[in-house]
Formats: sequence, structure tokens, C-alpha cells
Amino acid sequence: MRQLIVTEWMSLDGVFDSTLMNKWFEPYHSDSRAASIRDTIDNCEVMLYGRNTYEMMYPYWSSLKNNEMGVAGKLNAVKKYVVSTTLTTAPWQPSTILGQNALKEIAAIRQQEGGPILVQGSATLVKSLLEAKLVDELKLMIHPHILGFGKRLFEGALDTGLERVDIQKLDKGVTVVKFKMIR
Repeated sequence: MRQLIVTEWMSLDGVFDSTLMNKWFEPYHSDSRAASIRDTIDNCEVMLYGRNTYEMMYPYWSSLKNNEMGVAGKLNAVKKYVVSTTLTTAPWQPSTILGQNALKEIAAIRQQEGGPILVQGSATLVKSLLEAKLVDELKLMIHPHILGFGKRLFEGALDTGLERVDIQKLDKGVTVVKFKMIR
């Protein structure tokens, strides 16, 4: 059975808004943070995206051909699933669209033999996966910055128990906290 791992980058107050990354993400760049991100991506066998994250990432990463930042090669080659009821094509190959029955299809993919399924960003999808109890691990990369505004990762009602299993301290005060889901 595959593990479904959700990894998110966020400010201390839960902002993960990609349009504001110049404030809460970029100032905290370090070699240790880059290595942590690379390791997470390198250790997955499948990527799972919501439509918005897929459409944000596809144009940039698909244009890179020389394994830029040490992850472009993996992101371009790995099997990708995108959850959407509106997309008709998924040009970032190899990609498959999961539509109306996405949670059932994800549960079936999770039951297959193979390496981890990685979700990045995709807040709406992540909330649905958490509610459906399909997440095995939640990995939060927390940046020591309080922004006070912007899109937050956990908005709206969600009742999910977690058990912290690891804490990794990176340079510039960035902390990676890994949780397993309590079912």
C-alpha cells in the first residue's frame, strides 16, 4: 500500500499563500531548506495536485529541461494526478485527471503497491483528503514569520487528530514538523 504524504510550506500563522511567498518564504531560503524540499520530492513515486496548484506549477516546471534546483527532472518525469471537475486536458505529462469520483480513485491508487504519493499545496484537495481519512502523513515546513493576512492552509471546519513523529530544525529558524494521522 502506498503512503499518502501531504507537505505544505507555511508561515508561523498558517499562511501558505503563493502570491505572498516573497514575504514569508523567500527571506528564509537556505541550503538546508532546499535539501529538505529536494528530499521530499525525490522520495515520492506519484504526485497528486488540485487543479489550481497544477495550473500554477505546470507552465514553470515543464519549461525546465536541465533538472534546475535539483527537482525539475523529477517533477517533469513523475506520474502526476490532478483532481478537477473542470479540466479536460492535463498537458504536463505524464498526468491523469481524476474527476467526479476523485476520492474513490485516490483511495484505489493508495491501495496499489509502490512508493509514496506526494501532495503539495492544493488546500481544497488536502482538506477533502483529511476529511476522507486518506492522509497518512502531514509534513509542515513552518517559516518563522507572522504575516497576519493571506490565504491560510486550514480554513473552515476540520476535525482531525494528529501525532507528532518528528521535528527537523533547518537554518534561519525554519522548522519541519511531521505528523501521522490518528485514525
